[in-house]
Amino acid sequence: MRLENKIALITGASKGIGKAVAEGFAKEGAHLYLVGHKDKKGLNEVMESCKSKGVTVNGGLFDVGNYTEIERLMEEAGKNFGGVDILVNNAGIIKPTPLLEISPQQWDEVIKTHLYGAFYCTTETVRRFMKDKGRGKIINLCAPAAVRGSIGVADYASAKGGIYAFTKNVARELSVYNIQVNAILPVARTRMTDALAEFQGFEGERFFHLADPTVLVPSFIFFASEDSDYVTGQILTADGGMMC
Repeated sequence: MRLENKIALITGASKGIGKAVAEGFAKEGAHLYLVGHKDKKGLNEVMESCKSKGVTVNGGLFDVGNYTEIERLMEEAGKNFGGVDILVNNAGIIKPTPLLEISPQQWDEVIKTHLYGAFYCTTETVRRFMKDKGRGKIINLCAPAAVRGSIGVADYASAKGGIYAFTKNVARELSVYNIQVNAILPVARTRMTDALAEFQGFEGERFFHLADPTVLVPSFIFFASEDSDYVTGQILTADGGMMC
């Protein structure tokens, strides 16, 4: 029970990596505030699954790219748990599109969901819950496209590249408050990899042999637990060796 009685706020928790992390944290004793965007049914299923492990779970649907929504989210999390010890900035979208066909609207939506969402959630969580307490754990999500070229994901890759830099800089600034900020660069089969595989056609077939998101959970638990108290500003690649 390495996260016993800790309060974790996880965005993008209705499916994929967020779902796996929520269930993994619940097994380790963390109480959860889970955030989805539009998939109420999926979020409810994850919440019930986590509750069955004996922890307190609450949550709701919010647009992490909208600052007003994040203010409302933080108020609700505060009312339910009184604070947040662990923040996982996992919410994200991908819309594989050739560069010259990406509209300004799509660019804005993808960047806001990933990069603005991480910024909004991080700053509000720290201001409201972590700064005065003098401790906290923040885990961001990076992606292979942030550090190597790909096709059809210029908007997504730019957002994830921003999160890479955001993690490094925020870790440096928040170290004075004993808040560790790290990121995981994961590779596992999710709806995002399926969408990219479909877009890339034959080249994308390699995605169908990826591991289930549950293999990533130990990496998240490490960054969320006291085991990582001396680790901050790091980007951990959890990909089964794909980027070697």
